[in-house]
Amino acid sequence: MALVRHVVPVLFSSLVWVAQLGAQDSTGAVTGKVVDATTQQALPSVEVAIAGSPHRMLTHIDGSFLLSGIPAGIHRLRATRIGYSPQLQDVTITPGGTVTANITLTQAAAILEAVVVTGYGTQRREAITGSVSTIDGNSANVGVVDNVNNMVQGRAAGVTIIQNNGEPGAGAQVRIRGGTSISASNEPLYVIDGVPINNVPTEPGGFGVGGEPPLPRSPLNLINPSDIGSITILKDAAATAIYGSRAANGVVLIETKKGSTSSGAGVEYDGYVAMASASNHLDVLNGDQYGQFVNGQVSVWRSDSTSTCASRPTLCSNQTVFKDSVAGKLGGLSPSHLAALGQLVKIGPNPGDTTRIMYNTNWENEVSRTAVTHNHNLSFAGGGEDTRYRASLNFMNQEGIAISNGFQRVQGRLNATHNAFDNRLRLGLNVTTSHTKNDYITFESTAGFEGGVFQNVAIFNPTQPVRVVDPASGLTNYYELLGQTSVRNPVALANQITDIGQTTRTLGNATAELDLVPGLTAQVNVGVDRSDGFRNIYLPKASPVGAQYNGLARQSSLDNTTVTLQTLLTLRRQLGDIHSLDVVGGYEFSKFNTGNLTTQGQGYVTDALLFNNPGAAQTITDFSGRDLSRQVAFFGRANYGLKDRYFLTGVLRYDGSSRFAVGHKWALFPAVSGSWRISEENFLRDRGFSELRLRAGYGLQGNPGVPPYSSLLTLSPDPGARYPFGGVPVSGVIPTRDANPTLKWEQTAQFNVALDYGFLNNRVSGSVEYYVKNTSDLLLQVSNAQPAFAEQRLANVGKVRNKGLEISIDALALSRPNFTWRAGLVFAAERNRVVDLGPFSSIATGTVSGQGQSNVDAQRILPGQPIGTFFGPRFLRVNAAGQQVFACVAASAGCVNGETLKPTANDYTIIGNANPDFTLGLHSQVNWGKFDLSFLIRAAVGQDVFNNTALVFGTKSDALQDKNFLLSALTDPTGIHEPAIYSSRWVEGASFVRLQNLTVEYRLDVPFLSGSARSARLYVSADNLFVLTGYSGLDPEVSNLASGLNPSAGLQARSIDYLSYPRPRTITGGLRLTF
Repeated sequence: MALVRHVVPVLFSSLVWVAQLGAQDSTGAVTGKVVDATTQQALPSVEVAIAGSPHRMLTHIDGSFLLSGIPAGIHRLRATRIGYSPQLQDVTITPGGTVTANITLTQAAAILEAVVVTGYGTQRREAITGSVSTIDGNSANVGVVDNVNNMVQGRAAGVTIIQNNGEPGAGAQVRIRGGTSISASNEPLYVIDGVPINNVPTEPGGFGVGGEPPLPRSPLNLINPSDIGSITILKDAAATAIYGSRAANGVVLIETKKGSTSSGAGVEYDGYVAMASASNHLDVLNGDQYGQFVNGQVSVWRSDSTSTCASRPTLCSNQTVFKDSVAGKLGGLSPSHLAALGQLVKIGPNPGDTTRIMYNTNWENEVSRTAVTHNHNLSFAGGGEDTRYRASLNFMNQEGIAISNGFQRVQGRLNATHNAFDNRLRLGLNVTTSHTKNDYITFESTAGFEGGVFQNVAIFNPTQPVRVVDPASGLTNYYELLGQTSVRNPVALANQITDIGQTTRTLGNATAELDLVPGLTAQVNVGVDRSDGFRNIYLPKASPVGAQYNGLARQSSLDNTTVTLQTLLTLRRQLGDIHSLDVVGGYEFSKFNTGNLTTQGQGYVTDALLFNNPGAAQTITDFSGRDLSRQVAFFGRANYGLKDRYFLTGVLRYDGSSRFAVGHKWALFPAVSGSWRISEENFLRDRGFSELRLRAGYGLQGNPGVPPYSSLLTLSPDPGARYPFGGVPVSGVIPTRDANPTLKWEQTAQFNVALDYGFLNNRVSGSVEYYVKNTSDLLLQVSNAQPAFAEQRLANVGKVRNKGLEISIDALALSRPNFTWRAGLVFAAERNRVVDLGPFSSIATGTVSGQGQSNVDAQRILPGQPIGTFFGPRFLRVNAAGQQVFACVAASAGCVNGETLKPTANDYTIIGNANPDFTLGLHSQVNWGKFDLSFLIRAAVGQDVFNNTALVFGTKSDALQDKNFLLSALTDPTGIHEPAIYSSRWVEGASFVRLQNLTVEYRLDVPFLSGSARSARLYVSADNLFVLTGYSGLDPEVSNLASGLNPSAGLQARSIDYLSYPRPRTITGGLRLTF
């Protein structure tokens, strides 16, 4: 700290002295208008700036601009907008005068032409030395978009986004250049309007019915996608190092739309109605097929041990599906299974006066619906020369394609800026508040439990009715199977269980920016992120789920508060004609406060009160907790440019976190990068390149994604730990985790080299990038040397390497007065490898259960192999007796000629890889007259998926428990008494090509509506129209979740498919109006 006290004043004085060089007292102004070269229409949101100075602004809705307070002299005026080539123009400013400069912009590919928002500032695209991708908010906000992740999907190379499922508002796993951690978070850092947010669940966890609770919804649902102006993704260490310890997984910068200074306030309305339905269906036996199957199996039930295929050869040869797993013996079902068919109904007074009614219930149709979504946005923007504002309101009500399920959002935002003292002082305020309501239904993700709605759709007997009439009371009730705890009526499961989550979240920041002297700016930002989430759950006595508890109610709350303070000092100087210098230094303080409280009651007299009176329960249990942590950072970045051709950037950030051990709380994260604009060299001019730039960078990043107090000895109350004090038993506490005095950050070192290119005045442009990421000091649970308080502790062991190639191409293929066609392609190939696991030879993960398996680990983390390696026995065939045959090693018991019926751990080998060979994203936009057409296609090639759905529901052995199964099992030669066994048989290739979105817009003639309207657009959009794949499951794009794994945590398991919530196909119709 002594060093800081001495160095900071000297640095500040030096910056002021440098900034005053060339400062002038006399100032003037420049005004003008920016228009499109083809249409001659005014262009709003164009950044107009004086090069090498802080004077900059966005053009108004009529394309006009005014920059004042500019020192007298000759200056270079620069105009930039995404989708257009930049325009440079020299202007001469006279003291007290105003010069007019009208600017015309020509459309071009978007990749090289933007002024890009970077960490703690902006830079010209040509001056950026790191790896940065930009996405225009308007072009990406098509179709039904819940949150910002949907806008990024398929539009940036090296960014993989997989939604957890098709539930409204579902969360997602976001990976930038692959995951780097096994157990800590792999989610990127999100920064909204300059302030980092805490991307953690905002609602308490749910209640598992049979296995796992519903997955959390996305915490980014607070942001209205229509408010997003641009998204910038920082990918390499050179770009992200300024965010230090929070940037190991990349950074997503979100800039919201700001106000304008048009002649009057502008009003915009954008509303749509969407219809959604399941894009694929589960092909199970219907009631008739199931009844025929059971009757057929009963007819061949072996009544004694002598009934063999030899005695009944016709049956064995023609109905091989009835073979047993006992070699040569007939299979089938005992006659007792006939009682499970249909409903036995009493038709007379005598005990034998009954009949059996057979139903043909399609359980998938019963729990599904055509879902309707309403979304309405209203925004107001305006202001004067000194004050600008934009306010917006959003209402979204999205039904799920499953009954009793949906998402609702009410949100408001206000962005305002005010300039004072001839634009030397700039004040800003950005505030958004949202209230979301989530209606959950029970479902499982990957483990194999049968407690969810969709699992019971697959297994519930289709010969049974949805509802029955109680003959005693005359009341209609849901039909349930007597004595069953895991097989439940899926319609009742969806309708009877109440699970409602509600969150109110406010995100705001205030900014003050002051020009101390020309070129030197001081800035202070204060940000607050506060969320209050509530979860109310009730399992009624009337449901088999709640009956085991005699009714269960749970009320939970979760609050998160993050306070951030930033102080920045920025120097921008043009030193002569060939040198430019851009320096930023700052301090950041963040405080994180999370608390939870849960009250759970069991045993209720009535279901009428639902969750509203937990105190009426016979047994009440309370849970609570609170976590506090802090993070402090000092950082600096210097950008130097020579001749607008050679650029060098250095970054240094010193981070401290309270989560790590004493002596390891602080870490230094440096980065250095440079670029060379080869196209500006004389030897390459007029050689066809409008842009050719070589970039390279190296830096260190950290990952503090560990729970608070992980380095400390932790204690927990234990009812069994009772000690007598003064003859009175007193409950005590026991250690639950040993201290680790050496716990520190995971650290990632990343090298990046790239070539940016542009042809034909950047009508064709893009980049080719190669990177290597080495992550060390992985955070893993390791065994403690005994004696110790606990069996395990969190320690820094292991290494992981990621490397990859990224290619992006953007092209303005055609440009005519009434026709333009733009297209873009992103390609990424990433390779992941575990280098070292410390004391472990391997780590088993991806635990699954279900028919024929219990706590089977589907994947292994192995040194030398990628994370996501499937590990198990290799399936060979089904033999003549209906038994599964596997490859084996000679040393294994029962291994004959390299084959076995009972594989052991010695027979396990690598059987698949969850990682794709490469991913693709293709987007295109055509403008023809009054019509606009756009589409987005995504693809992934080479990845494998463990189809746990097929394993659990794809064999006839389910009928042994009176459960339904997939229709494909009828033609499968596996015997009915042969349980499914996890093996390569169930690991499938899951390459796919998906038409993600197709949108058509039509621009209406404004007089058609009203003379006050400036523009009007009608549009029709379709999401998830089709998928081309060879995968046999419902959807080849499977979330990377394992049993019980927090979706924001590491990569213990990938690509395990188990009947999750289906992804919908959606058709949308909407209207956009501007006044």
